[in-house]
Order: sequence, then C-alpha cells, then structure tokens
Amino acid sequence: MKKLLLPLILLFTIVFQVPLSASAHSKLENSTPAEGEKVTTDLEAVVLTFSTKIESLSTMTLKNGNKEMPLQISVEDDQMTGAITNPLKNGNYTVAYKIIGADSHVIEGEYSFSVDRPEQVPEQDTQEKQENEDENALTDQEKNEKPNNPTYFAPLTIGLIIVIAIVSFFAFRRKR
Repeated sequence: MKKLLLPLILLFTIVFQVPLSASAHSKLENSTPAEGEKVTTDLEAVVLTFSTKIESLSTMTLKNGNKEMPLQISVEDDQMTGAITNPLKNGNYTVAYKIIGADSHVIEGEYSFSVDRPEQVPEQDTQEKQENEDENALTDQEKNEKPNNPTYFAPLTIGLIIVIAIVSFFAFRRKR
C-alpha cells in the first residue's frame, strides 16, 4: 500500500501543477476594436488588454495591407494602447502585437478589423454645394415670381400691335 501511495501523491501533485504553470502565460483577453469588428466612426486608439501584466518593451503595429499606420504606444499594467495619429481610411486593418508577459515569455499574435465610415465631403466642397443650392433656389424663386401669363397673351399682343399700326397708317394718311 505504501508503494502505491507515493506515486499517487506525486501524480496528484503533477496534475494540479500543470494547469497553474500553463495559465501563467499572458494572453489577449480583450481588444478595442474587437476581432472582426466593423468600425463606422473615427477610431482614436487600439486598446489591447492581456491576462497578466505586460512589460513596457511590448510593441504593436497597425497595417492596412502592406502600409503600416503610425501609432503612439503606451503600456500600463495589463493594457497596451496605440493612439492613432491620422484618421483611418475605409478598409481592412491588421493589429499585430508582440508582448513580454509578467513571466518574461514573449507572446505574439494578430487580429483583424475593418473600417467602413460614411465618406465625408470636404468642407470646401460642402460650401460650394451650398452656394449652388442657393443659386438654384434663387432661380426657382425667380421662376415662381414671374407672372403666369395666359397662353393667349402673345397672339393678343401681336394682334393689338397690328391694329394700332393699321389705325395709325390710316390716321396719318388722312392728314395729308
């Protein structure tokens, strides 16, 4: 019985120690934006939260295809933040990170998200568009202010001119 008890205790100890040592590695617990998320507003920062404290030497990159976007990275406890310096254009982006966990193990990973914001018209174009709308509104307003002459107005005017011309012709002819 003693011969069997010692191996069981050793096995029991090993079984309970394996999960504790395996869970010591840092892993990504949360991210903003999340993996696969479609961002529809201006994004100010990418925030990664890990399961343990990470070292300040940890890094992160943000890429749109092969083009790397500039980030201002800061690390605090279990969180790494990459402040975005320029607004992101619509498209697919990949966040790649390389951290040094509290257990001094290097952990690498990446995930993707997309940006799909409504296209913003530059302010100058908006101003020009407003001016054109104002001009069109004036033109429409002028059209509405013109009197609506009946369709018989032109023939009646021409006829009246002809009658005046005939009467004047005969009036001047008599005087001679």
